[in-house]
This record gives sequence, structure tokens and C-alpha cells, in this order.
Amino acid sequence: MLQFSAKGEYAVLAILSLSLHADGSPLQVKTIARNEEISVRFLEQVMSLLKKKGLVESVRGAHGGYFLARSPEQISLGEVLQAVDGPISVIDSTVGENGKAGTSRLVLREVWSEMNETIKAQLHAISFESLSERKREKEEQRVPMFHI
Repeated sequence: MLQFSAKGEYAVLAILSLSLHADGSPLQVKTIARNEEISVRFLEQVMSLLKKKGLVESVRGAHGGYFLARSPEQISLGEVLQAVDGPISVIDSTVGENGKAGTSRLVLREVWSEMNETIKAQLHAISFESLSERKREKEEQRVPMFHI
């Protein structure tokens, strides 16, 4: 199963929250943390990383908070994960790099490398605009309809 760090997951949830924040005003960390049920302290560290990588900007003060540095369609899932977790490598393609690798291991290394590239490409193809649309659709499906 494909897994990412808690830091990566929190970063994705934060960027998704900011993507869905329609009015463009800054969104406070405590609001994101409450809505996503995550730790404020840890989220503050994640937001700092996202700011350093140029994905979010911040405004200080009582009405301050964070907002996206670019539009949601210009930010990819892969970019956010890379910003907080470093290079994306899902499968260890270094197996058998001890100099004695037979052809079977060389073939496996090539396949793992190809799989990593495919997964990275897919993660970079998913924009936060598309994730926002998915979330809106899910929320619409969950709203009970009362007809009289």
C-alpha cells in the first residue's frame, strides 16, 4: 500500500482546505486544524515548510492566516508532498546495487524505477482544483435531502 508521512498528509489537507476557501481571505491554522481534526502545533510546522517552498503566503495579525500562493489548478499533489517530504520514491530501486547484481536484479531495478516514475507523474498530474471538485461532490452526496 502506498503511504506518505503524517507531515505529507497534513500538508495535503491544509492545501485542500485553502483551495476550498472560496472568499480568498487568509485562513487561520487553528481553523484548518479544527476542520481537519489535526494538531495545531504540527500543522504550524507544516505550514512553515509550505511557505518556504512558495506554496502558501501568510498575513500576520488578528485577521491573518494563510492563503495559496498560486491558484489550486497550478498546485499538484506531488508538488505538495515533495515540498514537505522531499523526493518521492515509493519503491526502493537500489536493491542489488552491491556490484554483484545479476541480470534478474537489474531488470527488477529497472521495473522499480519505471514504477516510481509512473507514480510521480500521476501525483504531479493531480491538481488541487480536481481534489477540491472531488471533495465538493462527496459533500453533496452526503447532504440528506428532506422532501415534504
